[in-house]
Amino acid sequence: MRQPFQVLVIPCIQTKDHYLFGVFLRADEKVWQFISGGGEDTELPAKTAVRECKEELNLDIELIVFKLDSLAHIPGIYFGFNKPYVIPEYCYAAELTEYQHDIRLSSEHVQFKWLSYQEAMEVLKWDSNKTALYELNERLNRPFM
Repeated sequence: MRQPFQVLVIPCIQTKDHYLFGVFLRADEKVWQFISGGGEDTELPAKTAVRECKEELNLDIELIVFKLDSLAHIPGIYFGFNKPYVIPEYCYAAELTEYQHDIRLSSEHVQFKWLSYQEAMEVLKWDSNKTALYELNERLNRPFM
């Protein structure tokens, strides 16, 4: 059964000089976004984030996701809920430098790119994705502030 929450996962890799972020072109809506999906059965958000990341990237690895503070709310009707009226979207990051060459897209996406912070901000459709990316970028570049 679908749970009344959504997760957003930002894949990132570290290069010699900076971080890159994985953005995905959805097959159905033709918009650029991060990995997303809803909870199933009795899953908690962190477990959903791991499952969605592994499914959408076709990765069979032990994956750890890092919880971000960013939190959005999305109309529940978009996911088939009449109530609650809005559902939370919990945000996570996944550091995939070691696995960057193993990624194979699921059928949910038609294209994938590793982009700089600025490039990702320019192509992302949803404000919730941009807010979470801002937070992650700040954490990565100013971790002790």
